Amino acid sequence: MKSLPLLTALVLVGSAATAEAQFLEVYNATPNVTIPDNDLTGVASTITVPGSSILDITSLTVTLTVTGGFNGDFFAYLVHTAINGSSAGFVTLLNRVGTTSGNPDGYADSGFDVTFTNSGSDIHLYQLVSNPAGGQLFGTWSPDGRAVSPFAVTDATPRTDSLLSFNGFGAAGTWTLYIADVAGGDQGQFVSWGLQIAGVPEPSTWAVGVGALSALGWRLRRRRTPQVES
Repeated sequence: MKSLPLLTALVLVGSAATAEAQFLEVYNATPNVTIPDNDLTGVASTITVPGSSILDITSLTVTLTVTGGFNGDFFAYLVHTAINGSSAGFVTLLNRVGTTSGNPDGYADSGFDVTFTNSGSDIHLYQLVSNPAGGQLFGTWSPDGRAVSPFAVTDATPRTDSLLSFNGFGAAGTWTLYIADVAGGDQGQFVSWGLQIAGVPEPSTWAVGVGALSALGWRLRRRRTPQVES
């Protein structure tokens, strides 16, 4: 690959030092395991990030693919544990979607192929926006956020957590997505899931960028200084 000129290369490095600059890291897992029917134990899949340039998460996007099953039976959450073992965020992704005081069973559709973001409609009431007519749900949604027992949740339960709970933590550590089918009937498959993590790079990256630009500016000023003949 053709190398970049010195000025261009340094500007690219230095751009990471601007207030707007962020790193983006993407991770995916394909557990492809059966979710036990009517079993709160469920299944879990972990993505390990042993090291990361992101020390301060500013936004998180989560993808999830489940096939089959009865959507109103699923309970799922994501938890992040830092390298030192401390909690670094938690969010309830699904909590028996569609359950209300008048419908304790929830939605009867089958499966998810969805993206969770901080914006978007509440997935707990997705049929008010999009009705899969018994099939798999697609699209971009905000997490359920109702961090209560799946045996007590309804649409009226307050939403107390969100993807914002991960902001301010580093990306390194373990990310575990847990999903369970808490009622008898249909059985689903936990196919895949993923993370898209955006955040501020480590301080050393900022320092290198700023230092490189400072050095370049000094060199350019020195070259432009007129020489006085004696």
